[in-house]
Formats: sequence, C-alpha cells, structure tokens
Amino acid sequence: MKQRTQRTTVRIRQVIPIVMRGTRGYDEWVIVRVVTDQGIEGVGEGFTWAGKAAPIRSWIESIGEDIVGRPLEIEAFLARFLPHASDRSWYAAISAIEIALWDVLGKIAGRPVYCLLGGPVRKQIPLYADHGIFDGTKSWEEQIERILAAKEAGFRMFKWDPFVDMDARDAKELGKRVDRVRQVREAVGEGYELAIDAHNRFDAAGAIAAAKMLEPLDILFFEAPTKDDPELLKKVAGGTSIPLATGELATNRREAKELLDSGALSVFQPEVGINGGVLESCKTAALAERYGVRIATHNWCGPIVTRAATHVCAATPNLLYQEYAGGAPRNDWEYDLLEPPTRIENGRQLLPEGPGLGFRFE
Repeated sequence: MKQRTQRTTVRIRQVIPIVMRGTRGYDEWVIVRVVTDQGIEGVGEGFTWAGKAAPIRSWIESIGEDIVGRPLEIEAFLARFLPHASDRSWYAAISAIEIALWDVLGKIAGRPVYCLLGGPVRKQIPLYADHGIFDGTKSWEEQIERILAAKEAGFRMFKWDPFVDMDARDAKELGKRVDRVRQVREAVGEGYELAIDAHNRFDAAGAIAAAKMLEPLDILFFEAPTKDDPELLKKVAGGTSIPLATGELATNRREAKELLDSGALSVFQPEVGINGGVLESCKTAALAERYGVRIATHNWCGPIVTRAATHVCAATPNLLYQEYAGGAPRNDWEYDLLEPPTRIENGRQLLPEGPGLGFRFE
C-alpha cells in the first residue's frame, strides 16, 4: 500500500516594509521582505517616484496585515487587491509584495523565477543605458563622455530626455535641444541606436514638431511624446516616421490595452514595480505580442526591480530591450546590496542562476 505524501501549505507570516536611501533623484526606495511560516524570505521593491515613499510603505503595511496567515498564492493575491487599487502608491505596494512572493516561490521550488514563468527564451538580456548615467555630471560635455563610455561598455542603445526643464511651446529652445541630439548622433556615429524620451510634456502639435526635427537623426523610438492618451498618440504616430513607445505609467492591463488599441505604439514599456509585478508584466507582454508590439521594460528603480524585470525579460519572446538606469560612478554601491551582484557583460545582463530572484539582500 502506497504511503500518501503529506503536503504542507506555505503561509505568509510577516510583511516588512523597508525604506532606504535611493539614487538618481529619488531620495528613498521602498523595499519589502515577506517571510513565510517556514522561515523562507522573499524580497521585493515598488516603483518609488520622488517624495512618495511614505504612502507606499503605508499601503504595504495595510496589505501585509490582511495577508498574514494566508497561503502563498500569487494569482489569488492579485485578484484580491488589484481591482481595488486606486492610485500609484497602492499599485507600487502590490507590485513590491508580488515580486517578493515570486522570490519566495522560486526558493521553495529551488528554481529561478524565469523557470517558473515558462523557462527562458534567451540566456542574456540586452540592456539599453539611459540618462541615469548622467547622475553627478556637471556639464553637457561630461554627459556626452558618459554616453560614449556606455557605448564602449557594450550598450547598444542609449536613451535620454533632451527636453528637460524647457517650455514645450518654445520653438527656438526646441531647436537647441534637438541640436544636442545631433551632437550625440555625431559623437556615437551612424548605426548606434538612440531613443528619445519626452516624459509626456508635449501636446500633439508640439510632439509632431519635435519628431519632425528628430527624424533625420535615426531615432529608434520616441517615448511618451504626449500624455498617455490614445487619441493624442494616434495623431503623433500619423505625423512622424519615428516609432512611438510608452507604458511606464500604466498601472494595469486595462490601461495597457487602451494604449495598444490605439495602434500608435511600436514599443510598450511595462514598469514591473508599479503594474502589479512579475506576473502582470508577463501578461502585458503577451498582450502586446498580439498587437505586434515589442517590449522594453521600464526601470528607474533600484536593483531589486532591475532583477525582477530580468526574469520577466528572460521569458518574454517579444523583448526589444530592458532599460538599465545604473552606471553612474557614484551609484555603484546600489549593486553591492545584492549577493551575488547583477552580472553585466558587454551591455547584456546574464541570467541569475540562483533560486527565486537569484540574490540575497544584504
């Protein structure tokens, strides 16, 4: 007679928010530890934009009180909280906890998270560098030097916002900013990929005017040219040959679908630290694939979201790039928080091999 194996349901015992020093203009990051009744610990992080750490921490505490004693069931967790989330702080808290739950689940299974998402479709993740490398620079010339250093390090694309702090209606200033893009193109040479971010600052006419000036400079994509309004994006897409990208502000798949339905996007940029986490990012990537849209995960967070996004990217067939916000010399310390540290070679991130997200949080 066969002996039946007794199964033990893993339950959540503690949810502990941690607020710590951040980088790149964010004073604080919000990290969470989730501990099970078996003593297994997972770590997550939510997207903390400037000055918003306190409400995210508060939501983590509130959600934590609700889920203590509950089983480790990620779909059930998302179904319980995502429909009721009403602001970015709430979504960031949900995302942070969800990431930590995946870390726990991977450790229980003894496998990296990407294996639990269907397995990797690539062994290395192509990264693009962004304006995070400018942190600490004091001149435009120094910023160009940083861009060239990123190219030399193997990053095949660079993206930044040349329109920072300008009046979006000032045509003369717009010309000056596009001239800086021209300077970068001349510095990096033809064939090197450049993308431009506008952080939702233009109206449709302004975005088209900027795009027309950028077209001769071989821009891979124009990110967030207007606010994330499908009708505005359709107007911009119809007025330029540059592919459009956006998605970092979408906190759920309904919002993502509305943007994809516009037909204006060539690249969608899910933010793993605010859109519900790992599983929702994978579902959004699958949705985008149905529209023939590539994925370039957004990341202006800390190293934990970077690692979580890597697992999503590893299992995403329609991946274009993963955004990489690190690289400024004065911020090297952030990757010392993870052991083993994130491994980047020739502009590509190697897949973590350990269980869960693949690190210990020091």
